[in-house]
Amino acid sequence: MSVKPNAKKIVITACIFAGLGGLLFGLDQGFINGSLVYIRSDMHLTLSQGESFASIMLVGCIVGALCSGWISRGIGRKKTLVLAALFFSVFTLFGALTHDVNILFVTRFCLGLAVGCASFVVPLYLSEIAPTRMRGAFITMYQLMIAIGISLIFLSNSIISHYLQNWRLMLGVIVIPSIVMLIGVIFIPKSPRWLMLKGKEQAAKKVLESTRETDEEVETVLKDIKESIAPDSEKKESGWTMLRKPYFLKVLFLGIFIMVLTQFSGINAIIYYSGEIFKSAGFNSPATATVIMGLINVVVTIVAIKYIDKIGRKPIIYFGLVLMTIMLVAIGILFHIQDSGIILSSFARLSLVACCLIFVASFAVSMGPIPWVICAEIFPLEGRDFGITITTAALWLSAAIVVRFSMSIMHHFGNSTMFFIFALCCVINFVIVLFWVPETKGISLEELELNLKKGVKLRKIGK
Repeated sequence: MSVKPNAKKIVITACIFAGLGGLLFGLDQGFINGSLVYIRSDMHLTLSQGESFASIMLVGCIVGALCSGWISRGIGRKKTLVLAALFFSVFTLFGALTHDVNILFVTRFCLGLAVGCASFVVPLYLSEIAPTRMRGAFITMYQLMIAIGISLIFLSNSIISHYLQNWRLMLGVIVIPSIVMLIGVIFIPKSPRWLMLKGKEQAAKKVLESTRETDEEVETVLKDIKESIAPDSEKKESGWTMLRKPYFLKVLFLGIFIMVLTQFSGINAIIYYSGEIFKSAGFNSPATATVIMGLINVVVTIVAIKYIDKIGRKPIIYFGLVLMTIMLVAIGILFHIQDSGIILSSFARLSLVACCLIFVASFAVSMGPIPWVICAEIFPLEGRDFGITITTAALWLSAAIVVRFSMSIMHHFGNSTMFFIFALCCVINFVIVLFWVPETKGISLEELELNLKKGVKLRKIGK
């Protein structure tokens, strides 16, 4: 048995460069927090227009996600990543330089196209390039990159705000990692599973020989991929045709529900508007609390990477959702007290900030990374592009709704109403995970697919 010592290094390098799509996702997502006040002032935007600017990227994400399945299947995962990185670089630069509000909105929308495309193709690429025993950790690394991006932009915005108060510089710094990603993804290997879908068996084998540590592993993976696509490659079924298959509909609806309810947990309301939320609670240093929140997000995501392939997906989700629900209820109660006309004490204000930080930490370890992992794992190969396209688009649609209307809901109905709604969504998500989500730790994508097609109950296809 020949062992290839460089295989793991090649996989890790490829996953890091592909994962930069997550970093840019986090940078663009967190950019609004700390910069929106200056953009509104400079561009003379109303509260509603400010919400529209914050959410228009997410509308672009929906379009990008819907197109990315078709693009990824046509030109491949690698070239789709190159295209997304090019969009990140060009439209970030245009946005930072423009003085026309309409062009600014257009560049924000185009950045959404890149984010939506990356959010689809990065987890897909990671799931297909990584060995089974490391798959969960590598897909979770995508969420770590998002967390790092959010943390870095919170810190960068805070520093720039303190010294220069220049939103153009806040946006312009994102160009640097965009160019790094563009250069890096040019050199990563193509997905062996995509190559096999295109009938390029020798090219797929060559990629596997460079990314798997033994010849036996190469042959096993190649055989599994061939078996999983053989029946359907002759039929050349499209994603829409897959909707006729009951087993595909089951995992599609499961993925949609998980992604939508994850966004309705309220994470983006806090990521985008934590400064305003902390300020409305009477906290004197909202920027400091926001930076701390970003750092906690990073640290806890690292914990998730360490344990997701050891403990499993579902136990971590249970822990996270229970803690998230408790924190959201506590935040809602504190805001309800304030909405009743009672001024919060210093201890109550600190408790509210602490609850927000614990909520972010519990999300980062569970519902942040794991839904991406599950959706990258549960779809059969011939419908994987289509399934992840739909679930990712559902995520961005629900995220756009949350970001577009959160501030208005807090303004018109009180802060407490919004957080109680988020808590209810976490409870519903817990029930769905309990009864329908499978545990996918330690099982190959091909085995999951075989069990699904054999009619095994959805929550048991990982056994």
